[in-house]
Amino acid sequence: MKYVMSLLLSASVLFGFGECDKCAKVPMNVPVDFSKKGTVYESDFQAPWNIWGSLVQFNLMVGFNVSSSSLLSEQEKKIDNYIWNGHPENITPYFKVKITLTPIGWASEDVTVILNSAEWRNRKEKHYVTGQKIEEIVLVPLYGGEKGHAKTIMIADLQRLRNYHVRVESLEDVELPKGVSSKFVINRFSTKH
Repeated sequence: MKYVMSLLLSASVLFGFGECDKCAKVPMNVPVDFSKKGTVYESDFQAPWNIWGSLVQFNLMVGFNVSSSSLLSEQEKKIDNYIWNGHPENITPYFKVKITLTPIGWASEDVTVILNSAEWRNRKEKHYVTGQKIEEIVLVPLYGGEKGHAKTIMIADLQRLRNYHVRVESLEDVELPKGVSSKFVINRFSTKH
């Protein structure tokens, strides 16, 4: 029995399972103020097991910290509508962020990322191979976008249950309306692609 346990532990280390005890589990959601230039958030995480595939979505979540829109004032409801649907004058500030993704341990360095993913038919894919730094600079709109409060930074095709390091840095100041805050979210991409 001791021999079997030793083999199982060796196999789990060999294939990268349990190699990162401090890795965050996806989905994860962390308050981070990306409106200030120089703000950096980084974490090790484990890509989730997802029946539909291995896509992982990195989002900037923007909005008011309330449980219901009925708790917002009329002015806040107007701003919340802009965040969801866009400004009527097509004016929007942008978060400019740099996202860097690093495979840890046995995770493959062959990674495909999807940018500007508002609609699948307009997606732009970029494939990184061993030795290339997985890094992108992305403009994320405060108002409008494809999913309301959840603004997509990047979607990456990662190996299920493998470990990665992500680093996101704000490159410019953004003036947020009073009461609006931001969070960094990593989630599995839960639809078939």
